[in-house]
Amino acid sequence: MEKHILEGKKISKIFPGTVALRDVSVSFEAGRVHAVLGKNGSGKSTLMKIFSGVYHATEGEVLLNGVHLSLNSTEEAIKHGIVTVYQELSVVKDLTVAENLTMGKMPLKRFGRIDWDRVYDESQKVLDYLCINLDPHAYVRDLTVGQQQLIEIAKAMLAEPKVLILDEPTSALSDRECENLFRVMNDLRKKDIIILFITHRLEEVFTIADTVTVIRDGIFIGKEETKNLDPPGLIQMMFGNTVQSTKADSYVQDEVVLEARNFSNQKINDVSISLKKGEILGIAGVLGSGRTELLRALYGLDRVDRGELYIEGKKISKWNPEKMRALHCGFASENRKDEGLCQILSIGDNLVLANLREISPGNRISPRLENEFIMRQIDELQIKVSDHRAPVSSLSGGNQQKVVVGNWLNTKPRILFMDEPSRGIDVNAKQQIFQVMWRIASEGVSIIMVSSELEELLEVCDRIVIMRNGRIRGERAASELDIESIYSMCMQGEES
Repeated sequence: MEKHILEGKKISKIFPGTVALRDVSVSFEAGRVHAVLGKNGSGKSTLMKIFSGVYHATEGEVLLNGVHLSLNSTEEAIKHGIVTVYQELSVVKDLTVAENLTMGKMPLKRFGRIDWDRVYDESQKVLDYLCINLDPHAYVRDLTVGQQQLIEIAKAMLAEPKVLILDEPTSALSDRECENLFRVMNDLRKKDIIILFITHRLEEVFTIADTVTVIRDGIFIGKEETKNLDPPGLIQMMFGNTVQSTKADSYVQDEVVLEARNFSNQKINDVSISLKKGEILGIAGVLGSGRTELLRALYGLDRVDRGELYIEGKKISKWNPEKMRALHCGFASENRKDEGLCQILSIGDNLVLANLREISPGNRISPRLENEFIMRQIDELQIKVSDHRAPVSSLSGGNQQKVVVGNWLNTKPRILFMDEPSRGIDVNAKQQIFQVMWRIASEGVSIIMVSSELEELLEVCDRIVIMRNGRIRGERAASELDIESIYSMCMQGEES
């Protein structure tokens, strides 16, 4: 029997003021993992949304096994066996794991009553299959971002897809969770499922993908067998000529601007750190090590049961986000969809959310001041946007992340907390944000940065602390570490 195939023929997609895709023709065969790559704003996510029924192509057609599909909704795509797991989470946090997995297709008894035994039984089966150690009765609001991402993947498996589109599925997963996902992808490959895999982690491409399809600036660049590519060749396909940056001289001064002493709560235990003026301090650790929880505790987002906080030598009592904002501290969350952005507002509105006071003299927003703040960050961060009045949800993930960062840069912070600032961002966008971090550090801004990408911490930071099981297990100057040593410390710790 001939294997099925998904095709896009001469697809174009035009938004007001923007040509997202231009005459793109691609094909994807069953039984293979196809990496779909391109820098942020390249059009790859738009193409995936056309396949999944979110967008309708301006021109061109989608075919499955040679049959034309008219996809006007995600429901229609799912009926044809095309299921998508998006980078941005769509779980309902006030429901249980099982309710999220079976939502819209809950098994029923007679008279339309929900068969709760089957709901939890079927949920447990798919969790076991994916080696996801979660209680089906647990509420999603109590889970980490990585665990919530795994629920999205499990939900897709229950739909028994013919085509599975994975949009940055590993961006919030630990190494072990990534291994589980890749195991499942390998199994699905054997079952002749078409797998489209979007990622910015090139090492994952060479680990799992059979082919690589590259979209650049809305144009199809090429499709190659992964075995015939190497990282430099793949980067050349994605970006053409790209500029790589290296860290400038350190701008660390002697003045301590932040000191946390003996922080403890349910997630962290007796953690003490200090931050100097102009320093970029990295926090490394595997998922669940306590790194994000420490950042949230420092900013007052999570409760601290014990500990003292000093900012610029002054002891701070009963701190919370409002007080930290008044102390010229900013917080860029890893969860940009729920915590970093207001999706129903425009790009411009999201760029000034954190500094409404500055643009509202006399408690009335000044359009002139507002526009100055908006355009400054669009220009400095090179946010790809045709109209800043468009919804922020219309931007690619990388450009949304730039808006999160730009919002806080507009407040002119003295201390900036950045949790996974490069999550879901391509190589060029990362370099742009790193350049901004180095620039503001040179101006005396101090930064604490959490990242799952250990190479990034080595590239960007002056000093790195390593967390494991809620404690700090080591601390080194970035210049004293390499990828092997920092990875070893994250996994095994260093008693000091």
